[in-house]
Amino acid sequence: MAIDQNDKRGLQRPGTAESDFNELQYSIEQYLNNEVETAWIGRVDGCSTEGSGPTGTADVTPMTAQSDAEGQALPMVSVPALPHTRLQAGKVGIIINPVPGDRVVCVSCKGDISTINRGTSNPQRPGSFRTFDQSDSVIVGTLHTEEPTTYIRLEQDETIYIKAPDKITIETDAEVIIKSAGPVTIDAPTVKITGTLEVGSITSSGGVSIDTSTVSMTGDLNVTGNINAGGHIHGN
Repeated sequence: MAIDQNDKRGLQRPGTAESDFNELQYSIEQYLNNEVETAWIGRVDGCSTEGSGPTGTADVTPMTAQSDAEGQALPMVSVPALPHTRLQAGKVGIIINPVPGDRVVCVSCKGDISTINRGTSNPQRPGSFRTFDQSDSVIVGTLHTEEPTTYIRLEQDETIYIKAPDKITIETDAEVIIKSAGPVTIDAPTVKITGTLEVGSITSSGGVSIDTSTVSMTGDLNVTGNINAGGHIHGN
C-alpha cells in the first residue's frame, strides 16, 4: 500500500534525540536493519545443478522488496550463485534440484563464504571483510510449494507411498531383496521378466501362461487335472 502525504515521516521515532542512549539505540537499529541479513525468502531464477551431479548454485531474487519514500516496491536484483543444500551425507543422498520459480528460504552466513567451494575440506580465510551479506547466503529449503506430481510420501501410520506418473527405475550392480512378512501384490497389465525365474511354488486360480520355445524343469511336476500340449493330453 502506498504511503500518502499524511503517513510520511522520518525514520526516527519520537524521543530519539532526547538522550544519548536513545540516539545510540537508533544508530544500532539502523545499522542492523541496513547492514545485517539473517534469513530471507527468494525466488529461484536459474540453477546450475544438473541431474545427479554434485550440487551447484542458484540465482535468487529476494521476494521482500525495498520501498521508496512513497511506499512503492523497488525492482530487486537477483543474487547470483548461491549454494543450495541437498539431503545428503557422504555418498548417500536424495536428489531434488531447485528449479526456476521455486520459493526458497535463504540464510546469510556470518562471513564471506566465496572461498569455500566444492572439494574444500579445510578452513579457509574469508574472501572479504563483509558480514551477514546476501551474497553469502545458502539456500536451505523451499516453502509455498505447489502440489507435487512425483513424490515419496511418508505417513504417520508407518506407510510409504511412492508415485511417479511416467516411470520408476530401480538399478543396482548387485542384488535386490524384497522381504515381506505378508503377501506381495503386483497389479499390472503385463509383468515381464528378462532373466531366469526361480519359483519355490506356484498357486494359481486364474491360470499360468508361458510363452517360450522350451520349458525345462528339474524335479517332480505334480498336476491335478490334465496337461494339454497341442492336442497331446496326459491325464489320470
